Amino acid sequence: MKKINIPDFLVFTLYALPMFLSPLSTAGTGISLGLLLLGYALSGHWRNWRVLHTKPWALPFLLLFGWTLMGLIWTSDMASGLKVAEATGYGLFALIGATLPWQERWVKLFIRLFLAGLALNAVLAFLMTWKILPWQNTDNLPYTGFSDHIFLSLVLVQALLWLLWDFHNSWAIPKWSAALLGLLFFVQLIITPARSGQLAFILVMPIAIWLLYRGRWKYWALVILCLGVIGLGMSPVVQSRVELGIANVEQFIANQNSTTTSLGIRIATMEAGWEMLVEHPLMGVGTGDFSGAMKGLQNAGQVTNTPGITNTSAANSYLSEAAVLGFPGLFLLLWMMLAATIESWKNRKQPQGWFVFMYLAVFWLGGIYNTLNWGYDNAIGWALVIAIPMAAIGNRK
Repeated sequence: MKKINIPDFLVFTLYALPMFLSPLSTAGTGISLGLLLLGYALSGHWRNWRVLHTKPWALPFLLLFGWTLMGLIWTSDMASGLKVAEATGYGLFALIGATLPWQERWVKLFIRLFLAGLALNAVLAFLMTWKILPWQNTDNLPYTGFSDHIFLSLVLVQALLWLLWDFHNSWAIPKWSAALLGLLFFVQLIITPARSGQLAFILVMPIAIWLLYRGRWKYWALVILCLGVIGLGMSPVVQSRVELGIANVEQFIANQNSTTTSLGIRIATMEAGWEMLVEHPLMGVGTGDFSGAMKGLQNAGQVTNTPGITNTSAANSYLSEAAVLGFPGLFLLLWMMLAATIESWKNRKQPQGWFVFMYLAVFWLGGIYNTLNWGYDNAIGWALVIAIPMAAIGNRK
């Protein structure tokens, strides 16, 4: 195919567009991915495929994707299996990103569009909740806008971790912009039903402050963080979610034969994932066959019943992968994630290294109590982010 002279600005705008649209529209994200594929094919940047051997996460991803496709051979649920294979296949966008001619300005463009999408969704969420706009928040949950509340809560923390760095360095946006966006995102985090993100904030933010700040600034930042955590604890929404979580656990302990509560179902699905791994350690139950296998375990009395609920994953990225693809699938997933994380950790003093490392830190943690690797927006975001090069880059023309 003859290379068409498509401006790099357009190529990288198309590359960042899914990150902008993820909080706003599932359909828009899908359309933007199609536009990215078209622009990429016409640009001819795919000719740079030889650089892939320098990416430590590329080989484990390709092996994981291949093993996921092979898992369709022994699955009994081909429809669900294809959905899992599709989610895993979004990693192909990381291969696309790795072959692009990155420069510092394109990294800034990517991060700015990422923040802009979240900011627009936050403003719309407030206006929708206050009935100024006629649209409904997703699942009728207040202040979530057009986003799934679990995805939103985690990505807000990822944005806050970046803003912590950018407020310190004024690299992608001015300091005042970082402060305003940080306040907006933090307020949205504490008033939405977002236990996943709130827990990630409490656990990851202190580590980020300790890594980033030096001297007295470190302790001032930790004081501000403590005030933020106190603010979280005083939020009626947070208090109600904590009380609900405690009640869910107490109900599960009191009746382990059946559960319909949020945390109870999570515990039951994790239990099912573990049983599947124990019974099928080498090959798993097959790509996408989690739901059918769990029903079988429930019918056999091995796992807590979840009446009326169809469970498609173990509510845990690692158990879910291990359940359907065995220890080989789990090993390949961990290899891929570790490779990307170690690379970004080594380059954490670079702005793009910090962004990728903190994005992955939340992804690691969130994966303990959510199946992020099979989530649409999460899988796409992960793929687009890890492709950002870690080496120092300039503004070459």
